[in-house]
Amino acid sequence: MNIQGEKLNVLQHIINSDDVTLINDIKMLISSRDMDWFDDLSKAQQNDVTEGLAQLDKGAVFSHEDAKKRFGYK
Repeated sequence: MNIQGEKLNVLQHIINSDDVTLINDIKMLISSRDMDWFDDLSKAQQNDVTEGLAQLDKGAVFSHEDAKKRFGYK
């Protein structure tokens, strides 16, 4: 298969089309193929992020100033 030729054929089809549904379908396909940064994290990192979000939802948070005091920074 000649990938460059295939890409040109697809582009030509898109350029010549006035089908809004086709264009929207292509946009959705491209968006759905984009990787989310979360997917690139290790399982442990994903768990840490999920745990942090759960703590945030529960209101278990403290300010930056409180964190500095807690860990001895000025």
